[in-house]
Amino acid sequence: MWAFSDESERASAMLLGLLTVPTGGVIEARRRMRSLLLPGQRRIHMAKESPTRRRRILVAVGELDVTATVFVLHRPLGLRRIEARHQLLGAAAMTAVARGTSVWVLDHQDDAQAARDRQTLELAFDAANSAVSYDHRSAHEEPLLWAIDGIVWAVGAGGDWRRRIARGIEVTALDP
Repeated sequence: MWAFSDESERASAMLLGLLTVPTGGVIEARRRMRSLLLPGQRRIHMAKESPTRRRRILVAVGELDVTATVFVLHRPLGLRRIEARHQLLGAAAMTAVARGTSVWVLDHQDDAQAARDRQTLELAFDAANSAVSYDHRSAHEEPLLWAIDGIVWAVGAGGDWRRRIARGIEVTALDP
């Protein structure tokens, strides 16, 4: 099983998505996501797409053989972003282990974030007595990061967007 993660923030809410794909389905899922690129486009990022394109992308994501969970944490005053991400990533790690993940690709934000993620993941995997290989990649390098970006974006946007991806998507609220 492979996993892919992306995050988003909306006001005080931090969202982190975990998309899992059976190993045998990764190549086809990547191909399907790449087929959505427009000429000259290196990656898909929902915040920059038109409403028509967003609908098309969410339909395509909904047709993939994937499972997704979006973890949501509403940050109270005083809880720093770094601490909140630590909690979100720890919860996602436990879910990844429970789903039998062997490879996990996280969206690369910056080197400092990647270092903090490595610390969090090592602690989580040690506690779970699990060995999951993980890596941070830029979104233009990994099409399945676009799929989880779409799911996380839709959950954060709410309303009709969230309804469009509701089937098969689990949303888990975390206590700060």
